[in-house]
Amino acid sequence: MNILLVRVDDRFIHGQILEAWIPFLKVHSVVVVNDSLANDDFQKTIMSMAIPERIKLRIVEVDKAILLNNDKELDSVRTLVIVSSIKDAYRLKAKGFGFSNLNIGNNKSTQEAKQISYSVWVNLEDLKMLEDLMHQGVEINLQSVPRERTIDMKCIIDMVRA
Repeated sequence: MNILLVRVDDRFIHGQILEAWIPFLKVHSVVVVNDSLANDDFQKTIMSMAIPERIKLRIVEVDKAILLNNDKELDSVRTLVIVSSIKDAYRLKAKGFGFSNLNIGNNKSTQEAKQISYSVWVNLEDLKMLEDLMHQGVEINLQSVPRERTIDMKCIIDMVRA
């Protein structure tokens, strides 16, 4: 798999993904990593109906995502990976799933979370995980769609802590 981007977006496959990210990245596969979705056949069917036929789709649990490295159909294929939370992105990296770019497009508001962009809220746990990912060499940015200016997480993390 040629992972171009891991994106945090709890909406998974929707208009921004289909109309902006897939064409911009020129991906040929989308991997959705989420424990609940991977175990919900009805929701998986809906997701598979939304994605164009030319795009390979995999929906897997976090613990099973690393097995996709052995998926011959995805070998060297340009891939967008979507997770629902910063925590799932962190878990993926901890399981040995290799990626170097994390895009935070949509992260839900939680108790004691601070809003850092129109659609991204983070709490202290999120910040700790993001800092750890950055120390591991992951470049992290905020960006809803490719045409928007990217915001480097390194530039705002101290402001968010204040």
